[in-house]
Amino acid sequence: MISKKFILTISGVLLLFFAVSLGLFDIPANKPKRIECVGEDMMVPNFTALDLKGEKINFADFRGKVILLDFWATWCPPCREEIPYFNELYSRYKKDGLEVIGVSLDRGSAGEVQEFLDKLGVKYVNLMGNDEVLKIFNNIPGMGSIQGIPTTFLIDRQGQICHRFVGLTAKRVLEDAIKPLLEGKI
Repeated sequence: MISKKFILTISGVLLLFFAVSLGLFDIPANKPKRIECVGEDMMVPNFTALDLKGEKINFADFRGKVILLDFWATWCPPCREEIPYFNELYSRYKKDGLEVIGVSLDRGSAGEVQEFLDKLGVKYVNLMGNDEVLKIFNNIPGMGSIQGIPTTFLIDRQGQICHRFVGLTAKRVLEDAIKPLLEGKI
């Protein structure tokens, strides 16, 4: 004979299963932490850095574009995993105003970083990170410092930080965050 407790347990599990399958509960699936656009305190200050050819790049030159700014390094496995889909997102959305900017935190030469990126066919801008750039992004009020890589910032057309992704982030998650910014919905 089946006990009343067993029947109640099975009923509860089935009810929970159907509730989840109908979307009545939001169960996060390894969603990375992100910070929503929260106001002018989250504006990216202007900075300059050298690209991989040694030319000065001024961040202000990118105002008016949606920017995916990624801190990464060649020795970082999750960083290397993200690069191909950053390249894909850039190719797909550059006509809509997306700019992807990589900031390499490698201690080697710019030539070594460029050689690495050439092997991957990277088309977007890459800069050599330095202490000045790190200091800027480590001191944005309410955001906390960069404690690991990859760390990716999504910046709107006005220069306001809308999202910060820490660690390997799925392409779908990035694309879902980028689209409303490109469409002017945020």
